[in-house]
Amino acid sequence: MIINNNIPALNTHRQMGINQGNMQSAMEKLSSGLRINRAGDDAAGLAISEKMRAQINGLDQASRNAQDGISMIQTAEGALDETHSILQRMRELATQAANDTNVDVDRAEIQKEMNQLTSEINRIGNTTEFNTRTLMDGSLASDFEVTAAVTTDPTTVDVTKAISQSFTVGAEPVSWDSGAAQADFGISIAGGEASNGFDFADLDAAETNQLSITRDGSSFTIDFQGTDANGETLTINADQMAFDASTGTYSYDNQGISFSFTEADVADWEDAEAVTINLNTIGTDATGTVNSVPENVALTIGGTTGDAAATVSDVTVDGTSSAILDGADEFSFDWDEDTSTFTATLSAGGTAVSTTAFSLAAGETLNYNENGISFTFEATGDTAGDGTIAGTFALETATTQVTTAPTTTTPAVTEDRSVTFQIGANQNQSLSLSISDMRSQALGISGTGNTLSFVNRNGDTETINLTSTDDVTNGTNNTGVERALDVSSFENATKAITVLNNAIESVSAERSKLGATQNRLEHTIANLDNSSENLQAAESRIRDVDMAAEMMEMTRANILSQASQSMLAQANQQPQSVLQLLG
Repeated sequence: MIINNNIPALNTHRQMGINQGNMQSAMEKLSSGLRINRAGDDAAGLAISEKMRAQINGLDQASRNAQDGISMIQTAEGALDETHSILQRMRELATQAANDTNVDVDRAEIQKEMNQLTSEINRIGNTTEFNTRTLMDGSLASDFEVTAAVTTDPTTVDVTKAISQSFTVGAEPVSWDSGAAQADFGISIAGGEASNGFDFADLDAAETNQLSITRDGSSFTIDFQGTDANGETLTINADQMAFDASTGTYSYDNQGISFSFTEADVADWEDAEAVTINLNTIGTDATGTVNSVPENVALTIGGTTGDAAATVSDVTVDGTSSAILDGADEFSFDWDEDTSTFTATLSAGGTAVSTTAFSLAAGETLNYNENGISFTFEATGDTAGDGTIAGTFALETATTQVTTAPTTTTPAVTEDRSVTFQIGANQNQSLSLSISDMRSQALGISGTGNTLSFVNRNGDTETINLTSTDDVTNGTNNTGVERALDVSSFENATKAITVLNNAIESVSAERSKLGATQNRLEHTIANLDNSSENLQAAESRIRDVDMAAEMMEMTRANILSQASQSMLAQANQQPQSVLQLLG
């Protein structure tokens, strides 16, 4: 028997600690209702459960999103219901006005109601909102896209006129289509250099050369960022475009960039929208040959023309330096014996280029190559000595080609104007809806001119007269901005019936589209709720505790804990038996 270590008591104490730990764990699970309260309870189960929880929360929010989408659609559809009612009333009025039992005064009263109803359609279109977002003013119409068609047709540039010759660099035509209106305009880039030496004829295809045009109310500004093959950069920040009120034309001409478009071309260009054109062009510099070079130019020595002559050959003009030849038709050269300077001068006011310290004698050759001009001058004859060499040479210029990139048609900029509903828990699980412009002019029942074109029941195009004054407002004030259908005569009133039929069909088609989308969203909600329910059940099996089983576990741990306490008391009494041996 030993008394220093009570092994039975130690064992019982250890078992009692295990039982108490099990009982505490069971009590924690029963009090929280969760099987996993910390990662240590089930590490893998916790990770799986959290992923499921993210999906469940996403599905529940997507279901709420779809319900919000239905609310938005119902708002728009309710507004269109009123538009339908107005159009039906206008058709009734047009039918009434078509009856010749009405005199001019009667039709004038009918016209007043037609004007007011047309204005009310505008008001509905301009002011119907959901969460401050307008729904029927065209702002939720289909995508707005600018397409740049890059051409492979070579463009020729006269090397002596490259600074003023315009050519198109890989971005013509540029157009956008926004509903019924389309505009086309070309971007013309000057083929010379900007003020800092930036060369448009040699854009670096590896860099981003981008021209942006942004509308700011009634004006336009441009931005340009480009790099040429020599690493020279050109940046233009928010430069204002000019506007000619007499022609209604916007234009820009600065730093080698020039283009223009009319006010009518950009009528549907929204404020603050930017059109971006990517100029991805591979330009090539070339060398133009100077032809018609005279031979056997007299060599003057000491003021007297001797028998020495000169032959000039291999005259070239480098295309990269063509700016110095702006407007030049010919050039001449002189050698000054006093200063030993050889000078080539452009006759049309161009920049002089020169070389120094040269002495020419018979049989000697001058090889000239500076600032983009090069030629060989050889003196012949028997007499040698210093003197003045004079000659005039006509330039017969060659041309070079600027080659554009391969043929592609790519969107330069796309703005999605439709409304998108996130109807799934993950990325790319959305539904887009566009709502057309439902205002009077878009429905074809008002305009800004004297007449309006429409398609009759036979598919033929006809015109109907509009009122002579702007009696239709945008619905938010009393300022007339449009003209209504004129029902002051039998002919116009009968045509108005067809025009209004077309408008009613347009509204019906839009309401049908909205109704179909609403039905789709209702099915989406049912599917999302079902997915969320089943995923919640799966997550519950991992995370939630089985209360009955856990109560059984707690009862077992409680009994064992009490038993271990009793056995520990017994084990502590065993060393007392040693005292009997001493007695």
